[in-house]
Amino acid sequence: MPTTTVEKDHTDKTSPERLSPTVRPESYDLRLSVDPDAGTFSGEVSIAICLEKTADRLALHAAGLNIARAGIGREEIPLSSVHLDATSETAIFQLPKPLPAGPAVLNVSYSGTLNRNLRGLYLSTAKHAGKTENYAFTQFEPADARRMLPCFDEPSFKSRFTLTVTAPAKYAVLSNMPAEKEEITGGLKTVHFGQTPPMSTYLLAVAVARLACKKGRVGKTAVAVWTRPEDLDQADFALAAAKASLARLNAYFDLPYDLPKMDLVAVPDFAAGAMENWGAIFFRDSAILAHPKLSSAKARRRVAEVVAHEIVHQWFGDLVTMEWWNDLWLNEAFATWLAYKVVDDWKPGWRMWQSFERGKRGALAVDALKNTRPISSKVESVAQIEAQFDMLTYEKGGAILRMLENFLGEKTFRAGLRRYIAKYRYKNTQAADLWRELEKASGQPVSKIAADWLTIPGYPQIEVSPLSPDNRRLRLTQRRFYAVGSGAAQNPVWNAPLVVKAMEASGPREHRLNLTAGQMTVSLPGRGAAKWVYPNAGQTGFLRCKLHPALLSALDEAALRALSPIERSGLLSDLWAQARAGQLPLSNFLDALILLRRDGSRMVTEDVAGYLGVLNDRLAGAEDKPRLAAMASDIFSARWKTLGWTPARGEGDEKRLIRAAVLWALGAVAKEPELLSQLGAKVSGYLRRPTSLDPALAGPVLNLGARTGGRELFERYFSALQSAGTPELRDNLLRALAEFQDPALARRLLEASLGEHVRGQDAWKPIGILLGNSEVQGAAWSFIKTHWADIRRKIGDHACRRVIEELSNLWRREWLEDVRSFFSRPENRVDMAQRALDQSLEWIELGIGFKESQSENLSRWLAGRPVRDTR
Repeated sequence: MPTTTVEKDHTDKTSPERLSPTVRPESYDLRLSVDPDAGTFSGEVSIAICLEKTADRLALHAAGLNIARAGIGREEIPLSSVHLDATSETAIFQLPKPLPAGPAVLNVSYSGTLNRNLRGLYLSTAKHAGKTENYAFTQFEPADARRMLPCFDEPSFKSRFTLTVTAPAKYAVLSNMPAEKEEITGGLKTVHFGQTPPMSTYLLAVAVARLACKKGRVGKTAVAVWTRPEDLDQADFALAAAKASLARLNAYFDLPYDLPKMDLVAVPDFAAGAMENWGAIFFRDSAILAHPKLSSAKARRRVAEVVAHEIVHQWFGDLVTMEWWNDLWLNEAFATWLAYKVVDDWKPGWRMWQSFERGKRGALAVDALKNTRPISSKVESVAQIEAQFDMLTYEKGGAILRMLENFLGEKTFRAGLRRYIAKYRYKNTQAADLWRELEKASGQPVSKIAADWLTIPGYPQIEVSPLSPDNRRLRLTQRRFYAVGSGAAQNPVWNAPLVVKAMEASGPREHRLNLTAGQMTVSLPGRGAAKWVYPNAGQTGFLRCKLHPALLSALDEAALRALSPIERSGLLSDLWAQARAGQLPLSNFLDALILLRRDGSRMVTEDVAGYLGVLNDRLAGAEDKPRLAAMASDIFSARWKTLGWTPARGEGDEKRLIRAAVLWALGAVAKEPELLSQLGAKVSGYLRRPTSLDPALAGPVLNLGARTGGRELFERYFSALQSAGTPELRDNLLRALAEFQDPALARRLLEASLGEHVRGQDAWKPIGILLGNSEVQGAAWSFIKTHWADIRRKIGDHACRRVIEELSNLWRREWLEDVRSFFSRPENRVDMAQRALDQSLEWIELGIGFKESQSENLSRWLAGRPVRDTR
């Protein structure tokens, strides 16, 4: 007899989608059968529960499941008394008689379908020997365990799980714990896994696929990287990164990893970058696979950072878990910040904090919008929870932690974290629990400082003015920074830790301050004049700085050389943001950019190339582009002649990445004829033999080829996409296909993205890139409107949010109103992407305003300041 589906239920909940805390699970005994070829699964689960008071019904989460049997202990619950509520995703079990307070066991038999939406227990496909293979994987965060079993699907309901999985014998079967016993009967394999420690449902994991592994060990922990056998040669780097990260984190927390094994699994179809399932971490293939010869420095760094991020979660998130999703940042901000710290310790030559700064810059941009939010925000519905997985949670949260560590001191901060992890292992926490432990370790008012940064949206701009000729007396004023104008009348005040760098007679010296008022006068210790000051040393503050004109003019070429690359980059970023906000003329930014034209650091070189690209593609008119091209040529052509196409023997990664940035600027902005004349041969050689080109240059070469190529080259790229041997090559080709300038080719790519030639996990990428391609973005937007329902079916709402974010590139007034009108219709709305839509609409308005207000300033500056040869 089928279960009954109803629209609403009236269980005792604290919100429409949350369960009552009066019934708590203690353990699950789950027997699961998975048939990927049939696209189905079934399960029997026994849940040991404890009731605080007598109950006449039980409410659990369940979505998309068919309940076949249910009972309490040995007493059957009639199926007519089991109601599934699709709106709240719950199953209500009306009990035959009241159940007294105390322990009980709920038994449920059920079945379900493997979905194609990359959530819950889902179907994944891959080609092997010309045939399609069907696999099954899980992705449960934040609230999709309920799609595999009826459960208490909230992070505070920690339980132990004992899992038995039956699946085709030809496949490997993995879960959180090691297999204790394996039985094969006919064509089926039954694997019995050990019991997990207490953990939240969203961390449960199952994989059924054709997999092989490379193994290692860190102390008592067996570490393995699992991939499809044909990709196993790309697993070594991830294994090395995992071992390095695990060893360092064991030492950092002074509490070794808790499980006997750690599997890292490359999943053919995966919606997220990776997922920290305890003991069975799942990855998108591009976040874990690195070819020893074909993968670039950028790809290896990405793998190392993601691997470290997920391993940090084994403590922050898995061992100690936030009580509710409003404190998601407790998981993700710590994993973001500490992953960079770990990788920087492993590979100091990579300068990982420079990469961290780039991520922080994206968060600074988003947090300057009126449609931002506090890091810690109240959430109740699943859509609200899913919207929390954004730059503010990850990058802003990570930046705030780095700022706190810098303020408290590295050793003190680590001591507080160790106290926190040890005290709350296997438990759930709130932010206040962490602040208490840091306050005990430091004696500082951490709660007050942290509250400002977590509960107030936005961030301050610190305006610095000299009050004495020697620059030792300074007036510091903080105002909330907005992406344009002054924003709302309300101007909050932050506890803002600052590190001011001043050039003194003996050299640069740093002074630590804590700005606690809207305006403060400070005196820098020491004698003699400070030749210049820079108020965000090391860029450790999550803020912007605006220097008085006298202080800004003091930062000449000699002064800039005394700043670190990350500080020079930060100065440029602040001037760019202030020009975009209308606070300063664009000429201030351009003057600083010219001062940095000889900068040899990788970070500033990439910045200069990137800014020139934005000016060329988004701001410069037809008459300005030749002058901008001459400027780019004067800055970079001499450097290219020194670098050339081929790396020297033993050349390091930094120089290879510089070469890639210089190549892009000369090809995309300067359009140097000699270089462009060589592109065809370079593209053809790379497509025939990928080892013919340094991996760092593959992306720029393919993109530049696309910008100057036509249909024949498009088809060659598309053919190469079908046989791409590495995730990086696949992603490079998808991006390059979206760089062609012909609207007809854009429509061809969009149609292909909805077909079988582009995986569901990847289809959003070309769609999003086409929206940023000024030559074809109108055609792309028209296609998206016409095929929005098909796009949603193919890529799912998570990826649709990314497409909606890319709408921010449509800098025309008619498109602004069109986007607003299109998503105002109920059938087009994506609930979890509502804030992303509001932000994109704001970005479009800002972009239009920037173009209208600064295009003429760019023209005057280019006309009035002919660029000299910097060689």
